[in-house]
Amino acid sequence: MLNALTDRASRSFLRWGWLLPAFFPLAQILGRGVFNSLSGLYFLWALLALPGLRAGLGSAGREPFFILYALLLVIWSVSLTVAADPAKGMETLARYLQYSLAGLFTFLALRQVADGPVRLLRMLSLGALLSIAVLYVQLPYFYWATEFDPTQQLREDNLPWLLPFVLAALGLSKQPRWLAAGTILIFAFYIMVSQGRAALAGLIAGLALFGALAYGIRKRYLAGIAVAGLVTGALLSERFFRGLTGFRLDFATLDRFSSGRATIWMQALTSPPDNPWLGVGLGNVTSHWQVLQIGHFAVKHLHNFVFDAWFETGYLGLLALSALFGAGYAAIIRAWTHLTTPHRQIAAAAIAASVAILVAGLFSYSYTSRQFALYLYVLFALMLDLARRTPR
Repeated sequence: MLNALTDRASRSFLRWGWLLPAFFPLAQILGRGVFNSLSGLYFLWALLALPGLRAGLGSAGREPFFILYALLLVIWSVSLTVAADPAKGMETLARYLQYSLAGLFTFLALRQVADGPVRLLRMLSLGALLSIAVLYVQLPYFYWATEFDPTQQLREDNLPWLLPFVLAALGLSKQPRWLAAGTILIFAFYIMVSQGRAALAGLIAGLALFGALAYGIRKRYLAGIAVAGLVTGALLSERFFRGLTGFRLDFATLDRFSSGRATIWMQALTSPPDNPWLGVGLGNVTSHWQVLQIGHFAVKHLHNFVFDAWFETGYLGLLALSALFGAGYAAIIRAWTHLTTPHRQIAAAAIAASVAILVAGLFSYSYTSRQFALYLYVLFALMLDLARRTPR
């Protein structure tokens, strides 16, 4: 009976269950309860279907990416030996493990689905369009029904990495270019209304890289797009460039422009962890509240994934995280010239989306956020599978 259950779970998971992460951003918009329910269902379903996915485990075990992933988890676990609150660190590690295993599950499913990359692209594109539609439906309510605070009420964080997949899907289906341009404007306008400067930086980086990889757009045109995006952001929201009046390049100006981030980064550098190799322990930066203090309030993390990873897990943890990302990019770069045209379009979207996350993470979310712990792993799994499908 158990074998029959796992077999049914495996078959249904390979049909469509493995595609559920494409709709996690939409679930985030609908609320924490919806996201936790959907992600929990996906995780349990994948575990139940694992016997049917085990054929790809050997291949995953030979991938440098997953070897480094295991090493990363070991180093982060060791960092808890110096943590002030190991229980909190274990909770953070368990949540990270649950999220990041989506990358392994996606990789295993892609090995058994012939048109897996195209199907995943289509679902990510559909999930992105549903997400932006719901965000615009909610916008009038936030604007008119409550005291409007875009930085708190609008949820733009996932838009920069979702957009390249919509553009790739439009390109593969030979849609007119005005449709792609309109889509970019729709996504960009919402980000500008939200006053999300980190998201705007991620959007510009992702668009520029996708344009260069997928269409060979020249550098001067990419630079023009970046400048136009920044100028439009400044015009639509006076909060984008606060602190730059007079164009004084000093620390005070940088601190105002970064909403106090420069202060906490400087405090982290001047009060580094006692253990430079292991940091203060995974998930334990809040135990050093004096580093997180900005004026009369304290933030929850350092708002820069590099600083966060270094402060909490030390040089070893940051090095392991950097090596993990490097292994993922190295695989797709080596295979780039051998990719078919459709697969190159998908790879361009995956690379651009991952870079959008990394750039936004330099100013916003932490290395244990959903963007890093969940979505980035799905993107790397897609890159690894595309690399695997090239001639050897």
